[in-house]
Amino acid sequence: MGVTLDGKTLNVTGWRESLEPIKSEFDKWENGTCKRKVRVYGYVRVYALDCIEENVAWASSVVKYFEEKAAAGAVVAFFSDLAVRNVSSTNVQVVGVGFEAVDVGSQNVRSFSLQLQEVL
Repeated sequence: MGVTLDGKTLNVTGWRESLEPIKSEFDKWENGTCKRKVRVYGYVRVYALDCIEENVAWASSVVKYFEEKAAAGAVVAFFSDLAVRNVSSTNVQVVGVGFEAVDVGSQNVRSFSLQLQEVL
């Protein structure tokens, strides 16, 4: 099956992820000096996926589809059964989409990246 996002199969060429703190920062006066304090409330996982699609019209492109999902703030299901990283169905929001058209003259190839953030 590979990697799916909102039921759409992705051709993933690169995978990065990080665990980001959910935090607040504030100033506090202690022992006669002002100190910057940080309070961590929890963590959220962020995924960055590099993908490719070929010979797909823009109207049917997953890039266009996920740009619209990101703009709407929609929550989508993310799943991976890749050996390198299994992810059971997890709810995420698409928080970033970027793409590059490769060899624009005669090919219809899009290299794109998606940034996903777990929904708590």
